[in-house]
Amino acid sequence: MSMQFRKYRDESDYMELRKIITQKFAEPTRRFYPSLGDFDYNRAFGGEKFLRNLMVCEIDNGTIIGAIWPGHYRIVYCFTGSEYVHLEEEIFAWVEQYYCGPSLEDRSGQEVYIWSYVEDFHRVETLKARGYEQHTWYMYSGVIDLENVIQEPRFPEGFMVRPIETGDLEQKVNIMSGSAGLTAPDMEIYHRLMSCPTYHQDLDLVIVDEVNQVVGFANIWFDSENNIAIIEPFGTAPTHRRKGLATNLLYECMRRLKNAGVSKLYINHGGMWTLDPEPDDAIRVYTRVGFQELGSMFVWCKSFS
Repeated sequence: MSMQFRKYRDESDYMELRKIITQKFAEPTRRFYPSLGDFDYNRAFGGEKFLRNLMVCEIDNGTIIGAIWPGHYRIVYCFTGSEYVHLEEEIFAWVEQYYCGPSLEDRSGQEVYIWSYVEDFHRVETLKARGYEQHTWYMYSGVIDLENVIQEPRFPEGFMVRPIETGDLEQKVNIMSGSAGLTAPDMEIYHRLMSCPTYHQDLDLVIVDEVNQVVGFANIWFDSENNIAIIEPFGTAPTHRRKGLATNLLYECMRRLKNAGVSKLYINHGGMWTLDPEPDDAIRVYTRVGFQELGSMFVWCKSFS
């Protein structure tokens, strides 16, 4: 069985890759990247550049078995169908040929960076065998079982949650741009996000104050086949933090999803650059509302002299 690597062609490729993602998330006790929402989110923010960089992996009979693409700082994302993980050795060999570049940390030589979850034992062993080492950069992933008792949200007086409306878009984009770091959106990006296959406007929630100004947000992406959801992105305006808004927005998301019969809710938190044992504000909020850490996705690095 030989591997082929080709550029993304059209929407039929995208839908085939979404099928692979859906099949992987049928295993509820493990976390994978990307989810359907993550994949759509990457597409919305990257636009045509993301699709140009998206490499489709297929075997000699034309079956698509996964995809790879370089994210921020040239760090490579990779996903494969569960029955094809044994081919990741060949995929990583290809990555090393085409995504090797100068060190990101002022070291001499060339380096390659790949994301992997700690509990993805097959990938971790493959990376180790190829000479990769786990870096300190990582992304947190949490999950909450919505069959458990969910606390009722109690927002401060004057604040409420509702689905986003057309007049809210610019306000939301401005708040996200002030807190999203590497993935700050603009109106064009947000309109692309709203056109994604997994997007539902009734799951694009905003917190508004007494004068109907947006002060917080949560995009919920629903995987109907697996009956799960993921929040990406999530946040509050800097001027309205430490008021309990983020905590109660998560409770409200959970309440709505539980009432709709959704079984599990996932959340990510990126930008973790050190193995500091002290959690930051976001992880403290996730822990407070009941999210359990499901896994951490680390960057793995291989150096070439």
